[in-house]
Amino acid sequence: MMSDVAEKVLRLRDALETVESINNQLDELRKIFIVVLTVAVATLGIASILWYMWGTTYPQLYNMWVLVYLVLFFFPLAYAARRLDKAAEVKGFYQDWGEKLKEGELGVLAILESLDWDYVEYRVNRAKTLYPILLIIDEALWIAFLLIFVAPAYGFLNNLLFHTIDTPVLVGSVVLAVAIALAITWGEVVDKFKTLWSLDSLLWEVRWLYHEYRKLQT
Repeated sequence: MMSDVAEKVLRLRDALETVESINNQLDELRKIFIVVLTVAVATLGIASILWYMWGTTYPQLYNMWVLVYLVLFFFPLAYAARRLDKAAEVKGFYQDWGEKLKEGELGVLAILESLDWDYVEYRVNRAKTLYPILLIIDEALWIAFLLIFVAPAYGFLNNLLFHTIDTPVLVGSVVLAVAIALAITWGEVVDKFKTLWSLDSLLWEVRWLYHEYRKLQT
């Protein structure tokens, strides 16, 4: 009996860590958007001012726009990936559950009493509702990153084999990048969806156990 309870509690811990990871990343999206927008506006503003003031005098400043486009592409990609990856780390609250479970029934009761069930349900529902948005952003980052390598390679092979580089090649590069991104992330995405959509029943089971333990203590 106790081993079954411990297993459910550990499953709950893993699921709640996934929920917290998703919520942390969702919280980070607004900050990422503000920083990326600020950098984009500042970069375009400075470049436009320089071009307006000295563009006719120094035509070589036209090359500056290449740097601007590179910044506008690579900075959001690198910054968003780094911030989301860091936000996905969950530390602290659930890490001592394993030790508490060694205390037996008292440890289980201490764990379950420490949970704010309303807050947990809110975080779970928020993660379930908004995870598709995070998924789209994550896949878009993967696709953009892969295009850096896929597009040149695809274009080179197409030119080598068919002696042409045209619009279908660009479309093919995007399709290939999408396919590779899905292949890389598919397992993780499926696992997260399973975790999120099985949480309701798991929460119900654990709450029932909590009430049963409370009865035994009284």
